[in-house]
Amino acid sequence: MSIGMGKWEKWKEFLPTFYYWALFSCFYEYISYIGNKHLWQFERNFISLFVTETLYTFIFYPSMIILFLGNYPEGRTKTISHYIKWISLSVLIETIAFKIGAIKFAHGWSMGWEVFFYSTMYPMLRLHYKKPLVALILSVFFVLFYLLIFDYQLI
Repeated sequence: MSIGMGKWEKWKEFLPTFYYWALFSCFYEYISYIGNKHLWQFERNFISLFVTETLYTFIFYPSMIILFLGNYPEGRTKTISHYIKWISLSVLIETIAFKIGAIKFAHGWSMGWEVFFYSTMYPMLRLHYKKPLVALILSVFFVLFYLLIFDYQLI
């Protein structure tokens, strides 16, 4: 499956995609905070929620991005298989975290939404790596989609 081996020496090449991820992760936290509406939230934290979110945003997810992009295959069949492996792994981790009570879902968020989120997140990471401006523009539409679907009242 080749999940454990990434192109760690290419971390600088992936840095803009780390920033892209961090921007939208922090934006979610901000919107959730001002709207008082977290769709999901950690229930078990390292020291505090702030420390947990910081570790995930700046350590865990950048490492995942290196592994995902650093092993990105050539060829349509291999590419589809790569996405399926990463989406499945992410959903499995989320399912375990949910079952053991490490995270909770609220306001209509569910495992189905987790599958949808990861099914869009990984292609968006790849798109950002290849065409950052296109990914940023599409991401605005995804943010608006989630805000509408989950009825965020920000004003």
